[in-house]
Amino acid sequence: MRHVFRQGRREELSQNGLYANLHYFDSNKLTEDLQKPWIRESQRKQPSSLHLIFAHYGWQFVPACVIYSILEIVIHAFQPLFLGGLISYFAEGQTSITKESAYLYAMGIVLCALVTSVVFHPFMFYVFAVGTRIRVAFAGLIYRKCLRAAINGREGLGALAISVMSIDLPQFDLTFYFFHDLWKGPVEACLFGYIMYTEINWTALIGIVFIVLLIPLQAWAAKAAAKFRTRSADQRDRRVKLMNEIISAMQVIKMYAWEQSFAKLIVKVRKMEVKAIRGSVSIYAALQCTNMISKVSLFLSLIAYVYTGEAVTARKVFILSSYYSLLNDSLLHFWPLAITTWAQTVVSARRVTEFLQQTESPTSESCSSNCRDNPTIRLDFNKAPAKPLPVGRLHCIESMEKSLTFSHVTASWNKPSLKQARTVHIEDISFKLLPTQLVGIVGNVGSGKSTLLNVILGEVELMQGRIEVHGKLSYAPQEPWIFQASIRDNIVFVEPYEEQRYRAVVHACQLDCDLAMLPHGDATVVGERGISLSGGQKARISLARAVYRKADIYLFDDPLAAVDSRVGKLLMDKCFNRFLGDKLRILVTHHVQLLQNVDHLMLFESGRLTQQGTYAELRDVIEKHAAPDLDAIESDKQLVKRVLSQVDRNSKLFQDTKETVNDQPNKESAFSEHQQQGAVSYATYMDYFRALRSPTLVCLVFALFIVARVCQALMDIFISRWATWEENRGTPQEFEKTRAQMVTWYAVLLVCTLALYLLRTFGFFLLCLRISLRLHNLLFDGIIRARMLFFNVNPSGRVLNRFSSDIENVDVALPQAMMDSLQFFVDVVAVLVIVAIANYWLLIPAAIMAVLMYFCRSFYIGASRSLKRIESLTRSPVYTHANQTFQGLTTIRALDAMPQLEHTFHGHQNTNSSALFLYTSANRAFSFWTDLICVVYILAVTFSFLVINETFYSGDVGLAITQSMTLVIMCQWGMRQTAELENKMTSVERILEYARTPSEPPLETAKELNLASEWPQQGHLRFCNLRMKYAPDDIEILKGLTFESQPMEKIGIVGRTGAGKSSIIQALFRLAINEGLIEIDGQDIALLGLHDLRSRISIIPQESVLFSGTLRFNLDPFGMKSDEELWNALEDVKLKKYVASLEGGLSCYMQDGGSNFSMGQRQLVCLARAILRNNRILIMDEATANVDAE
Repeated sequence: MRHVFRQGRREELSQNGLYANLHYFDSNKLTEDLQKPWIRESQRKQPSSLHLIFAHYGWQFVPACVIYSILEIVIHAFQPLFLGGLISYFAEGQTSITKESAYLYAMGIVLCALVTSVVFHPFMFYVFAVGTRIRVAFAGLIYRKCLRAAINGREGLGALAISVMSIDLPQFDLTFYFFHDLWKGPVEACLFGYIMYTEINWTALIGIVFIVLLIPLQAWAAKAAAKFRTRSADQRDRRVKLMNEIISAMQVIKMYAWEQSFAKLIVKVRKMEVKAIRGSVSIYAALQCTNMISKVSLFLSLIAYVYTGEAVTARKVFILSSYYSLLNDSLLHFWPLAITTWAQTVVSARRVTEFLQQTESPTSESCSSNCRDNPTIRLDFNKAPAKPLPVGRLHCIESMEKSLTFSHVTASWNKPSLKQARTVHIEDISFKLLPTQLVGIVGNVGSGKSTLLNVILGEVELMQGRIEVHGKLSYAPQEPWIFQASIRDNIVFVEPYEEQRYRAVVHACQLDCDLAMLPHGDATVVGERGISLSGGQKARISLARAVYRKADIYLFDDPLAAVDSRVGKLLMDKCFNRFLGDKLRILVTHHVQLLQNVDHLMLFESGRLTQQGTYAELRDVIEKHAAPDLDAIESDKQLVKRVLSQVDRNSKLFQDTKETVNDQPNKESAFSEHQQQGAVSYATYMDYFRALRSPTLVCLVFALFIVARVCQALMDIFISRWATWEENRGTPQEFEKTRAQMVTWYAVLLVCTLALYLLRTFGFFLLCLRISLRLHNLLFDGIIRARMLFFNVNPSGRVLNRFSSDIENVDVALPQAMMDSLQFFVDVVAVLVIVAIANYWLLIPAAIMAVLMYFCRSFYIGASRSLKRIESLTRSPVYTHANQTFQGLTTIRALDAMPQLEHTFHGHQNTNSSALFLYTSANRAFSFWTDLICVVYILAVTFSFLVINETFYSGDVGLAITQSMTLVIMCQWGMRQTAELENKMTSVERILEYARTPSEPPLETAKELNLASEWPQQGHLRFCNLRMKYAPDDIEILKGLTFESQPMEKIGIVGRTGAGKSSIIQALFRLAINEGLIEIDGQDIALLGLHDLRSRISIIPQESVLFSGTLRFNLDPFGMKSDEELWNALEDVKLKKYVASLEGGLSCYMQDGGSNFSMGQRQLVCLARAILRNNRILIMDEATANVDAE
């Protein structure tokens, strides 16, 4: 670690300097080792991940915890006795203890402190390693569950997976730090009680009884903490899930000016979460005051001892004080902390178990990570009784004859028990498709076309019938899935790269021109969900991914919806007919005019296959479903001939520029997460407290820390003076009177100190909670007001990390670290002052210790801070990868990409484990050396009273040594917590970084413009020399665009895919960087507030975006429309009859993204939403791409 510390002091450590992850923490191996035990556990009547932990890992940590706790108990038992013997040496008039014996007692005190330090840190490092292995293994199991999750059962599962991995699994690490404290406290209570009884008398047991009587309160606190933990976890899951939807749909939210509506939802959920956190924080604050219980126990025992007529001696006082202090830590600090942590772990373990028991895809058990790599036959049967025709799905990859057969198949998305919208299903479907056939599937919106493809893929559970799939499958979904990587990586995906095939696929999918126009060609990195690409480009990249895969059966779910008619015809000719001409191809589309040359047509209506045959046989029926052909006036041959030459030129351009593109610097750095440099700035701390907006309250709480510690110091000095006074009694009359005064003053000091501690602790934590609430609001405001460029370059997992892990730190971990740090500073000052009062010579070793501590901290803090930041940065890809997996789950499974994506996930985990291992190693090394410095200080304090030739009171000796002994725990814990405070402040730093993201222009229009409430009245639109680009350093997308449209005109914008059609909409809604003039009814829109502009333009976006919640909320989030208006809008888009048939009607529940509605139905809901806005200007971006002609 010396190399790391030195480098961290000289410069900021970077992720490139991480060591290779240890095999001991290898994610893949740990996951594989836990997989079979979990399968056995899941077969128990009541599966439990906690039971699995003890069954599989118990032998690794339970023996170590037992051995360490025994050693710790023995040391704690003897150290106060050694202290009592040394104090007795300084008692007035004693002759029984020689100086040699005093030296032995002093050596015993020092050795106890030394052994504790030498053993404690290796033990804690070991339990960290075990906890990390458990966390990594369960994270691997959770990701595997993500890969196998059933489509109809993954409502909110993506956000839940991130929440469980970021919040619940780290709880396992914390649990093993305190596991041995679950039994250590009661054992110490029994042992110490016996020792105190023999050393003092029965009055010593009064304090123990008082402590034990508080144990039921601890049990209640643990139960209440678990209750509040469950509540806060549930509300946090709701908040993270909602934020995930908001981030994914940010462009639509901005276009519809819905920021305020979703802000209200977030605020509501956050307040409920904070209410639950407040309960757990109050419990924690009460437990923080338990260090005063030892003072109360000592007071009660001394009062009883005094009234029995016995004399109070320094030896007895400090033996009692030491044992009560140890019992206070064991029974009222670490034991409750262990119980509370255990209770929280039980909750977290239950949530992990519930997640791992989520419904899996029907074929997930049979389609393991290795199945599709082998020529095997997989037969999946349900558990229904045997029938003449068995229910199941047979998938034979290596069959000689490639074919697809359905025999009386009925399948449905939902199980009957689910109370949600009835989803599309297919009923009694039978057909057989042969190799080399091109099969077209057509039908109305919601007729079951996409469901059929998902049944073939095994995503939908069969209710009856049988499917036989002979051949390897490939699939292009209706909603393109684009992940954050280069375009080439998106196309090649997990297949081996073959240059010749890759070029042929790019050409066949009409991507030549698009790649040639991009600044880095196919090496251009696209953001998550491909938000910087046009809809047609995303559709063709998704298509190219499916085509590039060498398969026998290709499934295409309406890939022509987002492309223009010319590109559609080229795709039919070059891709489907030529490149894949020898394969079985199934094409779902509404563009039936392109299906004249297909081999077989199938017509679906309401989930049934009503007719099938050739195009000629079904011409009359099929043409009813045809979408209008914009280029019908031009023959297909003329069209193909005219465009082929241009495409060929583009293809050559792509090939010519490809070599130079690879040499250009990639823009991937724009998508990399920024790492802060250097120490957390003083301004960050000030911004944290400024968030409270009450500097007076902050100063008052800080003052309470000082006043409370002064009162405690006075109480410690007072008891020392009392013991010294009793050893030198006066006359009996003066003695009794003064003793009564001593008792009274002691009681007053105790009550005042206890009251100040309660006021200080509760005030501080409630103050921090208010700050946390404010920081979350600042973060949300910063995100919701950020420019769209921010979401183009930052994946959702990275943003969600701020709202999950970082907010969790600010809610809980940061206040605790700050509390410990503040307490540490005032305690150190108080201890040094008290020790100096007893022996002023001890200021010299105190000064030396302070210099050494500062020196060690200066080495440690730079490396620790950098490693913590690196750990946070390496954690984000884990969540981002999991989130992106959920977005493309069907595609991933269809393309057999689960093993490769799981391998990538393990790589992210290994990188994070390497950073975490270094960070924890640095913590332990620093704590070990600070402990050794404290041991040397204890040695100096203890032996100074023997070496210095002066007379010392026994009370002062006992006070100085007991105070210095607290430094062993105080310094190693306090110094680490000060570093931890700075590490946790990086969460504030990261939150403030996003809170200060460059925002869009103001939402409201300046009053000076006097914008009419009914603007725009006509809808007159004028573009003048408009230039638009998405980022300051990007190329211009629109170059000097000028046109004008009159009121009530219907304007059609056509052009090749990627030509900039959707970019005009981006410019009109001011989502990008505009130069030039756009006027609506003579008003320059650049002068308008964004809400005033966007709320008065209706938009039907190219991608249908819906939110989990009711259909009513999706249509009218502000609740401004009546039920009659909502039903009228649904009737206009031909959805009224369908919605009326659903349970709940307008209140029917919609899953994530409206996944329980078909793509066409989702687009119709968006159309109804636009109708309800009733604006003068309506923008439709491929609004009918996924719906039939009717």
